[in-house]
Amino acid sequence: MIRMEDVSFRYSNSKGDALKHINLHIHQGEFVVLLGSSGCGKTTITRLINRLVPEFFEGELEGNVYIDGRDTSDMDIQDLTGIVGSVFQDPRSQFFATDTTAEIAFSCENVGLSREELCRRMEMAVNDLQIRRLLERSIFELSSGEKQSIAIASVYALSPKILVLDEPSANLDSAATQHLMEILDSLKKQGYTIVISEHRVHYLRDIADRVILIENGKIKKEISGKDFRNLSNEEANAMGLRSINLLSVLPQGSCCHTGEKQIELKDISYYYGKSNGPLRNITFSAGKGDIVGIIGSNGVGKSTLLEIICGLKKEISGSFLMSGKPVNQKIRNRDTFFVMQDSDYQLFTESVEKELYLGNIENDFLREKGMSLLNRMGLSDYLQRHPASLSGGQKQRLCIAVACMKNTDMICFDEPTSGLDYTSMKNVSSLLYELSQDGKTLFVTSHDYEFLMSTCTHICYLHAGKVEDYFEVSRKTAPKIYQILFQKEEKR
Repeated sequence: MIRMEDVSFRYSNSKGDALKHINLHIHQGEFVVLLGSSGCGKTTITRLINRLVPEFFEGELEGNVYIDGRDTSDMDIQDLTGIVGSVFQDPRSQFFATDTTAEIAFSCENVGLSREELCRRMEMAVNDLQIRRLLERSIFELSSGEKQSIAIASVYALSPKILVLDEPSANLDSAATQHLMEILDSLKKQGYTIVISEHRVHYLRDIADRVILIENGKIKKEISGKDFRNLSNEEANAMGLRSINLLSVLPQGSCCHTGEKQIELKDISYYYGKSNGPLRNITFSAGKGDIVGIIGSNGVGKSTLLEIICGLKKEISGSFLMSGKPVNQKIRNRDTFFVMQDSDYQLFTESVEKELYLGNIENDFLREKGMSLLNRMGLSDYLQRHPASLSGGQKQRLCIAVACMKNTDMICFDEPTSGLDYTSMKNVSSLLYELSQDGKTLFVTSHDYEFLMSTCTHICYLHAGKVEDYFEVSRKTAPKIYQILFQKEEKR
């Protein structure tokens, strides 16, 4: 179904090869997972399959790629319509309509299917993927998981032979990830050939037929589905992979706070309209050195809470205290730093080096600190690269490095590990721990159980716009965190 023979590829204006002598054969109906660190070449392989490389992402391609028995060098992207369907990491990048029903129909309309056939395909997609509840909805009102479901349905309606997904779980909460797994399992049973580039692997454990480990543009190792399922977390981590069995992951963070309250929120509420809002009477406190993980389902108000803490949004009611003194929105905005989930929104300069020192007066100490941070983030070789040319994971790591350069007592991180491999996740965890040791108070929204266990000292669980629970992270409370993250959406 998919065959690559001695394939090498170098992106335009890049010094090194993204792929080096790749030989890969994927059989019809096979479920293959591409694993490896950020920038290793996983995404480039998926782009070869859907012909985005080299037609959209230009560069030098050597070797041969065959899809469904045809040499892709003799094909255009449109020739693969109906053969290859692609779902990107951010589904927003592939939407064309503003409502869900029109979006699912668009792919079929685009290839000129009759109205009768279009309706049949839509009904098939809605029934098979169990997404009828999402019809006639605004695209802009959907959660990340719901957007991902619509993107898959739009591709599924075309009935392609091959499905290619690039880090589909990166922005999903745990319940949505479980639903994604169920959809993929259903598609596999229907005989689809499925290729997924991923970092989080726990949800693919029981459905992968084969795992391909990529390192520096080369295939380092192939693992059968059976051997993959039998890997221990320690063995997976040693290969640079995320943990396979999350239930075996235990807390590693240690509480660094002195008991001194640094931040207090008292009856904080925020509304989008007159009475329609995500946050109601939010009350909790955090001390110096605390790393507070804010968890809850998509759309519950986690990011909004971070924006209020950092002064990017103003609470409708309630009070906010720092070191026992009330502080307004303006002071919080001045004295805190916010790392956004979408890194593109906070990268402003033309090089990685300039981004790191933006807003700082350069001196020997800052230069040494900056280079140390870039080394730890795996970005020291990209000093003069434009931030926009980095991969998603590299952009995320750059924003975290920038945050660590700021001399603020409070830093908020919104999903800091989306799109990060195991090594990068551990590096971020270690950096946050060092900030904690310096007495900084950190707030982190995350669906990443492995990261929460590695990093956080406390958990703030938001449900229905309120603080449902607030507790320390320990071996005793680990099962509670797992249960909160992985409970079914309908139970929330």
